[in-house]
Amino acid sequence: MEEEKILFYEKQRLTQWWLWLIVIVVQLIPMFLNFRKLYLAGFMEKPEIMLSTVGSSVFILILSLLLIYSVKLETRITEHGVYVRLFPLGFSFKFYPFSNMTAYYVRKYHPVREYGGWGYKGRPGNRALSIWGDRGLQMEFPNGNKLLIGTRRPQEIMEILKSLQK
Repeated sequence: MEEEKILFYEKQRLTQWWLWLIVIVVQLIPMFLNFRKLYLAGFMEKPEIMLSTVGSSVFILILSLLLIYSVKLETRITEHGVYVRLFPLGFSFKFYPFSNMTAYYVRKYHPVREYGGWGYKGRPGNRALSIWGDRGLQMEFPNGNKLLIGTRRPQEIMEILKSLQK
């Protein structure tokens, strides 16, 4: 079987500094409160309890940061359709053929107002896969369902879609 030519490829990651800061602060506050509680209870003289508390808190923080680092949205467009994957929610690409769409176009959207934020959001029949920004590839299907895939390169997708429609 012949390999499809990829006309567009984009990989997005969660690189927003404020998101990382929120995760760190959300982890540090309970860690601090727990240490304070142990200190007031007189457990400072028991190093094994303090060490296990520190170890588990640091482990949870590192695990949270690794999870955020692993999140990526990958989009590939070929002449036959769109492949998309939001890792770690999906390990393989999901294929949406152009022949199964009634419309596809790039549009501006309001992530919080329309979908409740970024990520895999929305309601059945109107979903969004997005990590960043307010532009996306909107796909509409014959059954009335819609899927929006966020992009940081809307202009490139528009040019590719125009060339495919010719």
